[in-house]
Amino acid sequence: MYEKRDLLGLLFFGVGIITLFFMFISPLTNAFIHVDEYWTYTLVNLPIRNALTVIVHDVHPPLYYGILFLFTPFGLDNLYLLKVLSIVPYILIMVVSATKIREDYGLLTAGLFVFCLGVMSDFFVEFLTIRMYSWGLFFVLMAFIYYNEVVTHWDKRSWVLLTLFTLLSAYTQYFFGITCALMYLLILYEILTKHRDKLSQFKKSLIAVIVLYAPWGIVFVYQILKETAGTHEGFQLADILHYLVCFAIKSEDFRPQMIAYKLIAFAFLIFILVLIYKKQEKFSSAGIFLMYATIAVGILSLMFSFENTMRMRYLVPVMGIFWLSASIVIGKIKDYKLLVIALLFVMVLAAASLSITTEDINSRLTFNEEKATFLDSINNNSTVVVFNSDYGYRILHTDLNKTKIYSLGDTYFYSDDAQVCKDFDKILKDNPDKNIYLVNWKNTDRNKKYEDSYNLTEVYDGKHYTFNLVKT
Repeated sequence: MYEKRDLLGLLFFGVGIITLFFMFISPLTNAFIHVDEYWTYTLVNLPIRNALTVIVHDVHPPLYYGILFLFTPFGLDNLYLLKVLSIVPYILIMVVSATKIREDYGLLTAGLFVFCLGVMSDFFVEFLTIRMYSWGLFFVLMAFIYYNEVVTHWDKRSWVLLTLFTLLSAYTQYFFGITCALMYLLILYEILTKHRDKLSQFKKSLIAVIVLYAPWGIVFVYQILKETAGTHEGFQLADILHYLVCFAIKSEDFRPQMIAYKLIAFAFLIFILVLIYKKQEKFSSAGIFLMYATIAVGILSLMFSFENTMRMRYLVPVMGIFWLSASIVIGKIKDYKLLVIALLFVMVLAAASLSITTEDINSRLTFNEEKATFLDSINNNSTVVVFNSDYGYRILHTDLNKTKIYSLGDTYFYSDDAQVCKDFDKILKDNPDKNIYLVNWKNTDRNKKYEDSYNLTEVYDGKHYTFNLVKT
């Protein structure tokens, strides 16, 4: 097997190409889309000035939306095009793997890495999601590669590329900036302990990042101050197991089958850590550190800043770093039996991940079909839909184009298909012969005043929101 490692790498790369093919055809046959994707879809179809206002009031930086707006001439009302734009980073990663990673670490590492990014931990779904996570994966991965080039060669080109990809990462999602900041701390440690003469290079790169990010930093501070006032979710200690093995098993439940998968993934983690220790693989050890340090710092920072707590999708970039680190150390195995064990681990985890991904896709398709059936049933001129949140409006209004729409919120998020009216009684009075539905986002404090004051009958539960028929 050792002599045939290049052939194995080609086989893994070939499966990655097949996976890419299925990514392209999946939205044509299995079109699934969740609430945040609808949010993106609504945003990029707004006029740019309106969209900029929305972005400032959001909890994300602007780069991903800017990438989408570049394709406006091609028609961003096309959901398939938006899906394809999230596949582009996988193609870019395949190119980097076939060139840079193959040259540095061999074909087995390059092929194995591409394979794992296609099948592990619901990556397939993330590359088909109209959000910024696949782009963040590419940017953070490139920053990680040039972090290693910096601490290996200390050349100007590596510093420039590290700086560039750090900025791109931080401008794509704040969480990705945490990982890049940790890379800079690792570089600083290396400089202070071994290369003090490189401190001026470090300062130049750091100053460049700060200066070039400062214009958006003002918005970032505003977003934090706005969100800090809300109710924050706690962190459950039971979730630690999920985060330990999320690089392969993304599911967050404790069904017996999932526990078995997670234990296998944990055993694989121990196996990789032992290999890293024995081979003294510094770059791979940095990758493992970055993944778990990002999780720890991310949990703490989110608990005291934005309202929500950790979401697995925030970790897509560091999961990619994990698989590059694992692929590198597996690619350096020279013992036949150890290589067999490593690849068996990978194949078992790949099979488990694909099973979970299939279950996830089927669940999304079922949910979307049920939602579409309900929305079609009320999408007529005898229906009035009242949204009590901006978010609810943004993800649902395009599917209710035949109804009369009201919003109880602010005006800057809206197209011309909604009337803004904060007087719910007036809405009821002005539409005496209509079926009136109040769409409640799942916010207990916001919904309570309507639940206490009006006769509401829940007719559809969309998980994040509910449709309530108002009986007058």
